[in-house]
Amino acid sequence: MAAILIVEDDRGLAQAIACLLRQAGHSPVLAPDARTALRQAADLPDLILLDLVLPDLPGEEVLRRLRGQLETADIPVLVLTGYPEAAARLRILGTPGLVGVYLKPISGIQLRRVVDAALASTTEQGADDDVQRQRHGDLIRRLILEGPDALVFHVYRRVHADRMRVRRPVVTDALT
Repeated sequence: MAAILIVEDDRGLAQAIACLLRQAGHSPVLAPDARTALRQAADLPDLILLDLVLPDLPGEEVLRRLRGQLETADIPVLVLTGYPEAAARLRILGTPGLVGVYLKPISGIQLRRVVDAALASTTEQGADDDVQRQRHGDLIRRLILEGPDALVFHVYRRVHADRMRVRRPVVTDALT
């Protein structure tokens, strides 16, 4: 079903999570440290399960680097940690792309529910993105055929900014 990157330095726990996910029909990929996780994330998994305590880099730094790269910025991340204060800090910060923060130990049933919910929400979001892209494409085609060039340029800029999820201020006097 889905490729899931498990970033966990505890080998036994990582194997148990991988076994559970395989039983659910997913394809788990293991990363025992942050550097391996960042390399594996380049393969664009559908979901990342991230531990915050890793031997080479903190999990928060891994999350920051994932969000800093255009290719991996949209990969949803579930944080699994044994530290309640770290979980609280991440919840307060409201990190983009962070689907949830869960404390270890987490039961197999709860983990499967959380993973399924995270994958379902990203699938729905992807379907919404496709519909929005189709609408944008139709609007641009119609404006190119029927509208003045200045209007086409402004609509294209707005659509491009929406796709990049970057809100830029609209400059009304850009084209005179």
